Amino acid sequence: METGKAYIVRKNIFNFKVGQILILIRYGYQAYFGEYNFVFTDMENKNICVVLRGDDEDMKIYHHLNEYFEESDNNTNL
Repeated sequence: METGKAYIVRKNIFNFKVGQILILIRYGYQAYFGEYNFVFTDMENKNICVVLRGDDEDMKIYHHLNEYFEESDNNTNL
């Protein structure tokens, strides 16, 4: 996933619903806590933060993000 690009939710995850369009505005890794941090914005410009921790369940999600998010074809008009 790349910052600044729009993604369509493919599977319901967290508070995201299938078909929702989100823009990834920030992504990072905090080594001290072992957390992957994502900040999305929705089409209403509301920021949504997601933290994936180093536990097995979260790492399954992290390693299969392409199952949950698909890059939108409409990245040029954002």
